[in-house]
Amino acid sequence: MPAKQSHLSATELQTLRLTRVIFHVWNPVQDPVLTLLDVEVSLGSGTYGPFFEERLKAASRGTQFKFSGEHRPTSELCQRLIEETENFVPISKELASAFSSHHRGRQMAAGVIIIALAEVATAEGTLPLVFILKLDHRPVLTYSLTKGGGDVRAQIDHVLDALVEDKAAVQRSALIDVSTHFLWDVLAAERNEGVAPELRQFFKAFLSVEPREDASLLTRRAVTTVGTWARALSSDDIPDGEVAAEYRGRAVQYMLDHADFDSDEFISTVVRDENPERRERVKSSLREQLRESGIEGQVFQTRPNSVPTAERRTKIVTDAGVQIIFEGDRETHRVEVLDDPEHGSGAKKIIIRARSLTGDGLV
Repeated sequence: MPAKQSHLSATELQTLRLTRVIFHVWNPVQDPVLTLLDVEVSLGSGTYGPFFEERLKAASRGTQFKFSGEHRPTSELCQRLIEETENFVPISKELASAFSSHHRGRQMAAGVIIIALAEVATAEGTLPLVFILKLDHRPVLTYSLTKGGGDVRAQIDHVLDALVEDKAAVQRSALIDVSTHFLWDVLAAERNEGVAPELRQFFKAFLSVEPREDASLLTRRAVTTVGTWARALSSDDIPDGEVAAEYRGRAVQYMLDHADFDSDEFISTVVRDENPERRERVKSSLREQLRESGIEGQVFQTRPNSVPTAERRTKIVTDAGVQIIFEGDRETHRVEVLDDPEHGSGAKKIIIRARSLTGDGLV
């Protein structure tokens, strides 16, 4: 079976589970001190199961990378982590040490480096994965109430090294497949505040990876996927008065309006419907199609000019030969196409709103 270019499918995500987890506490002042949690974990059970389940599933939506270069220490360590289960603890320490060594002399918040083994059920059997996560410590306030002398008093404590169940605490994550099941080797992401959605050089150096595909190719494929998917929609899936080309137009408009691609925002932009049940059904259909084409879950800088001109443009031609051509969606360009039954069955009325007009046809 050929390798898959997609992320984990919805069915595969339902079977994703952790099998072993270990914490390595990172202190930017001292060398990392190991705190061990080495137990079998079934996702959804225990006090910490749901928390790690969400983090693991979030990591499955990272950008696709391939291992590169002749020297691939992280790839080799992950291979050993899977094959030498009896040496899980010492090998995980090597991984954590390699991770921290790439941050020497750089600012990195205190927290924990989590190394975990995971597995997912595929059509070819159970697939082992390696999960690496850096969580920041976040200061929190805790309080307790005590009664005494008829009064109720509050005791407030400031905890500096707490782990909070907040995705904002996730600094970096990587989900690694050392098999040939997927075309990608690593799904990686990091919290880049105010900068482009690309891995910082030292995280890429630690992983020894390069992007599997460039942003221009991903931009083009996202738009093409929407166009192909929209043409296959049934009439029951499309609101009255809308046509398949409008979905592609909104996909192009998203690329024009956004510097960075986000799957959830993209899908919500493309699928617009006042019927909530139909809207959610069609959004799920598009998400699965984007997942199959290796787009869903990826983060990249949009490159709208990489989309061929013919795909960027929407063209409307009347029976009188009048052409209306624009890039993107109708709403942005203030173009409406309405039924016009007064002039016959199937007749249309086109309304274009403009603040000004230019051209020799106005002279």
